[in-house]
Amino acid sequence: MPDFTERLSEVMCPLDHEHPVSKGAGNYISNYVSLRDYHRAWILINVGVMAGGATFDAHLHQATSTAGGSTKNITGKAITQLTQAGGDGNQILCIELRGEEMDVDGGFDCIALLIDVGVAAVMTSYWIFGCVSRFDEVPVTAWEEIID
Repeated sequence: MPDFTERLSEVMCPLDHEHPVSKGAGNYISNYVSLRDYHRAWILINVGVMAGGATFDAHLHQATSTAGGSTKNITGKAITQLTQAGGDGNQILCIELRGEEMDVDGGFDCIALLIDVGVAAVMTSYWIFGCVSRFDEVPVTAWEEIID
């Protein structure tokens, strides 16, 4: 039996998040966050109640800076569209990203989550985690509290 001594809070650092909020029809973007210090990212999306006729899409963009320089899509990092008509409310989704899936040769080391809400409001929240630190002594300052 393996002995797990590292805490998940030491291998998954919250980089950006949005608490549950009702989003009307429109396009939304998270903050661009740097993955320079991480090998991977994990994006957790919570979609709650969807108003009549609503649709929900989400995908990842990459950029060369946290200011959003030279943005472009990350191929294959989009969810399948959710629809209220299809009964898709109250879903938990995740997108996993490995560093090598980004255009690192082009200087892209930052990501953002783009959300598109169509027709009517959707209750949603998200978390973006940097995972598997490139360096020892992982910072835990992004957490409000860690119970071990």
